[in-house]
Amino acid sequence: MKRVLNIFFEGLKIYCVNIHKFLLYMTFPVLGQILGLFLVFGLNFWFTQNYQNLVVKYPALNDLSILIGLVVLTAVPGLLIFIKAFWDYLVAYVALNSMTEGYLNTGKVYDFKAHRSVATNKTFAFIALWFIFGIFTFLAIIPVFWILGGIFFIYFILIFQVFTFENGLSPVGYFKRSFDIIKGHFAGTFSLLLILVVLTYFLLSSGLSVIFDCLNWTNSISKAFEAWVFTLPIESLEQFGVTPAKISKVILENLIMFITIGFTLPLRSICWTLWYKNYAEPVEKPVKTARKKKVSAQKTKTFKIEKREIDPEIIRRARLEDDEY
Repeated sequence: MKRVLNIFFEGLKIYCVNIHKFLLYMTFPVLGQILGLFLVFGLNFWFTQNYQNLVVKYPALNDLSILIGLVVLTAVPGLLIFIKAFWDYLVAYVALNSMTEGYLNTGKVYDFKAHRSVATNKTFAFIALWFIFGIFTFLAIIPVFWILGGIFFIYFILIFQVFTFENGLSPVGYFKRSFDIIKGHFAGTFSLLLILVVLTYFLLSSGLSVIFDCLNWTNSISKAFEAWVFTLPIESLEQFGVTPAKISKVILENLIMFITIGFTLPLRSICWTLWYKNYAEPVEKPVKTARKKKVSAQKTKTFKIEKREIDPEIIRRARLEDDEY
């Protein structure tokens, strides 16, 4: 069995060698969500700030029903972009696993659309999986369930790999199968999770913050957020030290962390796919034989897992030039 560090460095190598492809693939799922929210709140902020001037110029806007309609209308474009980007981000949890398998088979990252179909071809099961995971996450963030939720989170860390590579399971079955794979390997799984969290959630986020500071983006973006926060009714919170400046700082910090986490999702998916394949591949148990006696092959016990084989068409396309896809 490969050790934790071997899995991590192998995953890091795959990610770095193909980083341009992974970053390009994650651009819309990550930045699209930010753009969508920016349009929703930005257009609403602009409309609020200019409402009085618009009413003077267009008296019909003074009608409440028209006002509500315009507010909803300004939110629609941003919501559509956000929903599409959010869906693509969820699909990436499966597509990236399939891409990793493709790379292990062909040495290339290719044909993103085909890898996305692994999730979209089982849309109902995929949505059900995310729904159950959402309920679990909601319960896990309740303080009284933190320890128990954290333990089960490690046991369920491979649910998307199971969904990608194994067929014939129910949404609940994905969780059970992940639990069975991790059972007996909890310490190693926790160690790999800790490495990935420290690297992608903290170290790289801090590094991106430094880049923002060097480019003088931090102050500019914070001031823009602060101007928006001033329009919110937070006067009652100021007695607790909550100010527009502090809120804008928190928003920016979370924005930087979201960008970092989003663009490093491929690294985490690659590592967990390697971890899955390390422990979930069928293993033939050796047969003990007595000296000078032959054991019938029929008595050989094997353990077989039904797997989703990589589409031959995907492999064929991988042999073509990269610029064709």
